[in-house]
Amino acid sequence: MAGKTYLFQPEKKVMKQGYFMTDESEGIVYEAKMLKQPLLGAMEFEFVNHVSGKTETHKVGKTLTTESGAGGIVSALSQKSRFKFDGTNIWDYLHDAGIRIETGLAGGKLGMRYEVTLKGQPMASLESTTPGGKSIITSKHYYNVTTEEENLDLAFLTAFAIARTDQAIYN
Repeated sequence: MAGKTYLFQPEKKVMKQGYFMTDESEGIVYEAKMLKQPLLGAMEFEFVNHVSGKTETHKVGKTLTTESGAGGIVSALSQKSRFKFDGTNIWDYLHDAGIRIETGLAGGKLGMRYEVTLKGQPMASLESTTPGGKSIITSKHYYNVTTEEENLDLAFLTAFAIARTDQAIYN
């Protein structure tokens, strides 16, 4: 896939739960900053696209994970993990926007690769990585995201959804 590759990563402050994406010169191109974390109800996040200058505030619910099955590998594959995004299940939100995600194993590393299409056309590729990218065992919070600049909003939101959930496989 053509486009630039960005590093999607968590904010370093434990209680913030934010994420950001940097370019090859480590400049922040996109971020989701948690503004409010109430005891009850959804958290408030500010999503900032530093390339386009667009800023939006969204409500992000707590992550819920359910399993069906007796445990082990079967349960991991039948796991459903989600959170509400502005009151809608995040996977439904992305699906309604035209996003489809195909999963597979990352090449040469112990991790996942996600091929993302938008209305049937390739939009982004996400591959799990580590800080610095040198380890063979990857993290579920760090992704190399390859996409075109005009797709940054949906590519970031897709990476945000995958990183905040325990959903390893979603189509």
